Parts: sequence; structure tokens; C-alpha cells
Amino acid sequence: MLEALEKMLKEYKKNAQKTKVRAIGRSGVQSKELKKEKIIRLGEQESKKAQKSISKATTGLQDTVKGQFGKKVTEVFERQKQTLDNF
Repeated sequence: MLEALEKMLKEYKKNAQKTKVRAIGRSGVQSKELKKEKIIRLGEQESKKAQKSISKATTGLQDTVKGQFGKKVTEVFERQKQTLDNF
């Protein structure tokens, strides 16, 4: 009878450990997902800031720099803005 109780206690401890491991795994997955969402959100915010900055620089250069050079610089900034839009 004592052996049966020891066996049941051993089985109980084994199942308790399995449960703890599963809980830790789920917690890790949730933490990973939250970090991933935060990184995506921060990346989108930085992309929008960069787009605004490029837009302001383009507008300022269009008013200041004239001629062929001004057009080339404006084209480069527009390509950068499109790249950020696609990002």
C-alpha cells in the first residue's frame, strides 16, 4: 500500500512539473507576441516620422533649389518617400 501511495505521489509531482512547464511556455509565447506587436508599432511610427521629414525636406528644397539639380534631388526624395510607404 505504501508503494502505491509513493507511485501516486511520484505521478502527481510529474504532472505538476508538466503543468508548470506548459504555463511557462504559454507565458513566453504571450510575451514574445507582445514584444513583436510593440516593435511593429514603433517601426510604423518611425516610418511615419521619416516620411514627414522627407516631405518637409522635399518641399523646402523645391522652393530653394531650382533647375536640373533641384529636380534630381526632388526625385530622390520622392523615391525615398515611396520606399517608406511600401515599408
